[in-house]
Amino acid sequence: MELKHHTSKNRNRVYLIDEDKEIGEIVYTYLNDHLIDISHTEIDSNYRGQNLGQKLIDELASYARNHHLKAKASCPYVAKVFERSNDYNDIIA
Repeated sequence: MELKHHTSKNRNRVYLIDEDKEIGEIVYTYLNDHLIDISHTEIDSNYRGQNLGQKLIDELASYARNHHLKAKASCPYVAKVFERSNDYNDIIA
């Protein structure tokens, strides 16, 4: 399984590839130079229950830290993870 990161003006995301199949993604947008909004997380139903959503959040959190970004979560799943864990307090806007 491989994590990839794609950035563009229209769509930014971290996604998971298993062999040649995309199996999950987390999507975010820049609200300004220092703030991102995490708007969507999805895992293929055949891969659920493997903490892959958590892997995507952790990868995006690492990206935010490395780029001195703060994050807000309009995605309900990410908002719940942020609420339940102190691991992301340093990036939460």
